[in-house]
Amino acid sequence: MKKIFNIILSLLMVSLYSTSSGKCNSCFLSSSIFVPRQLSYNPILENAYTLDETLSDIGDFKISVKPFYTQSVGSTLSQYFTINRDNPLVVQENGAGNISSLWFNVISSDSNFYNSLLSFSPRRQAYGAVLYCAIPFRCNVHLAVTTAVMSVRHDMHLCEQTNGNLGMCVGYRTVTESFANSERLFGKIDGAQKKSGFDDIQLKVLYNAYKDYHLYWDLYGLVGMPTGRGSKARYLFEPLVGSKHVQLGCGTALNWRIKENDCNALSLLAEAKYRYACAAKEWRSFDLKSNGQWSRYMLAVSESDKYAVHPLINDLTLKTRVTPGSSFDLYLATHIRHRSLHFEVGYDLWYRGAENLSFCCKELPNVGIADLKGIVLEDPQSASTANICQGLQPGINQMTSDLTFQPVSIRNLDVVSGAQRASLSNSLYASMACEFAVRRYPTLVGLNIMYEHGEFFNTPDNVTLWFNVDLYF
Repeated sequence: MKKIFNIILSLLMVSLYSTSSGKCNSCFLSSSIFVPRQLSYNPILENAYTLDETLSDIGDFKISVKPFYTQSVGSTLSQYFTINRDNPLVVQENGAGNISSLWFNVISSDSNFYNSLLSFSPRRQAYGAVLYCAIPFRCNVHLAVTTAVMSVRHDMHLCEQTNGNLGMCVGYRTVTESFANSERLFGKIDGAQKKSGFDDIQLKVLYNAYKDYHLYWDLYGLVGMPTGRGSKARYLFEPLVGSKHVQLGCGTALNWRIKENDCNALSLLAEAKYRYACAAKEWRSFDLKSNGQWSRYMLAVSESDKYAVHPLINDLTLKTRVTPGSSFDLYLATHIRHRSLHFEVGYDLWYRGAENLSFCCKELPNVGIADLKGIVLEDPQSASTANICQGLQPGINQMTSDLTFQPVSIRNLDVVSGAQRASLSNSLYASMACEFAVRRYPTLVGLNIMYEHGEFFNTPDNVTLWFNVDLYF
């Protein structure tokens, strides 16, 4: 048993050392999608008090209801969606900033160029209840079912500071107005967005491989049943509940009773879980490789009408085959009982690999990047080399017109811009509960708090508070 414990402890120390330097500083570009961690697969919310020494007998039928509230904290997500992690973004009509307002159809109403500062403070909030049920069978086998009924609220908290020089009424007065306009079918930013429903359903079939007075050892296989509709890409910071992906996995769990008497008990708990999420079709928005970050927010024209501009993102949002792939959890906890009081502290290391994407279509519509310079000169073609910061002012990062119309191709799409990158986090939690009997049935009522620290810029820090009511029959 000591060898097993030393192996688990070594893995924990390696993970802490590898992430102690803070947020990952590797190359990271703007993304059009954020896929949150799913609660129904989180071992902390599943295991708190589930494996304690007085209530872990395989003959127990258990029902647990855990009302929760969770919220992202810190500024990590404020850099996740922006260009080169800059926040705020400088908007300059003349092409001297991060963004030219011309691509958002915002044109100065007087002789001065439009300029503003565009800042983001994304916040994710969710509340609801995690539902857990353990059903015993014969031959040391039992079934554990976990899901969550929840409501999610995402808000980009977009703030634009202008100098009072607004755009003309023929376009939009501000970039904020352009983000929310009805002509933009995808990638909108328009206040808070909400979604409610059930998280995926995790089914575990556990086999008790070893059991004596001091040690419980379970092996299990799991299936994740999808409950969501997948991303639709209508909004940049889209709320998601559940997923479209079937998940398959396996794992092992240990409960080591170090000490126990009538008044006090001490246990160490551990679980290692691996999951693989299968492919499903979702909608994703993409930038263009040669045109850089946020090129999806530029304007497009068709070859048949080079004066009629429309948002390019409408053409660069495609139905995509998404394979989330592998994820892994390492869970460790210490459980202490003093008479009817229970205390627990624990840790979870979570890793999720980067998504793999493939396109469902082979061609894009026959459109090109709008030649704004050519439109002004009344001889437009396309501007295939333009980027989001370029304007029309000569000598200040001016865009270049094509000699002939150049349509965008599916080969030009930057697949990475539409994918969720790899995620890594370390979570700590503390719990306190009271045990009593209701008509001779053991019952636990507790209060729990968890802090999750994301190690990458696409993995936000989160604080979660939940209560638990556990009934054993």
